[in-house]
Amino acid sequence: MKTFINKLGVKFVVLLLMVVAISSCKKEEDVPTEPARIFKPSDVKITAGETSAKLTWTVPLMSTGKTFKYSIDFSTDSLFATVNYTTTADTAGVTVTEENLAVRTKYYARVKASATESQPESKYIRSSVFQLTGIQLFTAIRDNEIKENNVTLRYTPAVGLTSIVLTPESGTATTITLSTTDASAGLKAITGLTAGTKYTAELFAGTKSKGIATFTTLAPTTYTVKLNPGDDLAAAITSVANGAIIGLNPGTYNITAVSTFITQKTITIKSTSGNPTDTKVNYKEIDLEGTGAGVTLSGIEFDGTASASLYFLNFIGTQAANGAAATFTNVVVDNCIAHGSVTSFLRGDRGTAARDFKITNITVNNSIVYDMGLNGSSAYYTFHVNKMQFNTLTISKSTFYNAGPGLVTASTTYAGDVIPTVAITNSTFNGFGGNAKYALLDANANPINFTILNSIFANTPKSGTVNAAAIRGTGAGSTLKISNSNYFNLFSALTGGTALTFGTSTLASNQSINTGWTATTTDFTIAVGSPLRSAGSTGGPIGDPRWTY
Repeated sequence: MKTFINKLGVKFVVLLLMVVAISSCKKEEDVPTEPARIFKPSDVKITAGETSAKLTWTVPLMSTGKTFKYSIDFSTDSLFATVNYTTTADTAGVTVTEENLAVRTKYYARVKASATESQPESKYIRSSVFQLTGIQLFTAIRDNEIKENNVTLRYTPAVGLTSIVLTPESGTATTITLSTTDASAGLKAITGLTAGTKYTAELFAGTKSKGIATFTTLAPTTYTVKLNPGDDLAAAITSVANGAIIGLNPGTYNITAVSTFITQKTITIKSTSGNPTDTKVNYKEIDLEGTGAGVTLSGIEFDGTASASLYFLNFIGTQAANGAAATFTNVVVDNCIAHGSVTSFLRGDRGTAARDFKITNITVNNSIVYDMGLNGSSAYYTFHVNKMQFNTLTISKSTFYNAGPGLVTASTTYAGDVIPTVAITNSTFNGFGGNAKYALLDANANPINFTILNSIFANTPKSGTVNAAAIRGTGAGSTLKISNSNYFNLFSALTGGTALTFGTSTLASNQSINTGWTATTTDFTIAVGSPLRSAGSTGGPIGDPRWTY
């Protein structure tokens, strides 16, 4: 019995010792004694701006009654193999600027409490990644100022601007010195670039970055033939082969026959200067004839006024049978000025039956189109593509004014191979509509994808009346959307009309700010400070960008 009691006592003592040990361990875990843990800062936060960043942190856990100094390192490497900048602080925060860190460069920060007389230094705590966004004095690069071998860069004039560093995607950076005149002028023309190359430009005042921009020079052009004013452009169009590029040196050219035919071939007609204000073609009508016909027009002013032009671009099957079936190649109008056709900018409805005419893409970019369609009273829309099967009609960075009774019609019902898409972005339309048409779109019962983004529409009708609905598109599966756009003075009649409606269109983030334009306005500059300069889907301006430079 005594032996049993002794054994029980021993077990009790062992159990008691285990409880004490466990209790001691728990106490050590709850209250750490390692100085590097007790005095470590925590919760690093960063607020970064254009030229400075503020770092703050929570003071160490056991800081009451103690004064700490902190060591702060900055590195582009999350492992801090290389430290780019080091500083100290005696408060729980520090500010760094572009004097210390490079702008537009990703950094990490780490913070530790420095050693004191009684305590060793703490462990580091690391921040999340951040960067100084940098000042942006560069303004948008104009499409027509990017050439094959040169570019014009524009920036907000500022005292102290000294250079632009231009770096090709693969190659050596070049420094272009800015004079005081360049700095105050707000632009610099740069020559000697390589065609088809992506460049990054960075603007500097001394060693401080004041802006960054990227652009790609135009691909090199190999002209089949170059013409001078007085040369026969019509003959050149007839004689060149499929795929030819006709270059027009600055001056005026005439193709004023009843029709100029581009027959079963696709060609390019392009100014060598890339400037539509110095290269002009007086035209009567450009006809795209037969399967394989297509054209790219670039950097030219087309004027149909003197020849009483009916159409700018007209699709036909053959000269003998306009309605004969044909499958056309693409049409591109880029960086052009076109005006002076009394009927329509583009007619594609001559096919005898629906879908006799087919085309993949029609594109208008960075162009100005005006005085098309008898002051709004023509029977033909600006883009008159009834019966024509098309994949996409794209209008971007362009301005249309006094240009037809309606914008797009594709109203003849047919079952096509694809649902066509009409995409309008960053464009300006003013003083259009008439003849009781649908001002923006008439797709009738055809399914269609129709979107308007970052654009401005103003002042309907130009004459007579328009339908009270700006859009007709009832086909099953249609997508109709207007977003981040501005429209005003859109009415069904010149006097006593009702405000136009947009049917089943989805409307998102639109405005109705009256800019003061009338139906005869031709200068569509958006006033500095206007909310339209920041109303776009990415925070930029809306409408044709040329009016916000």
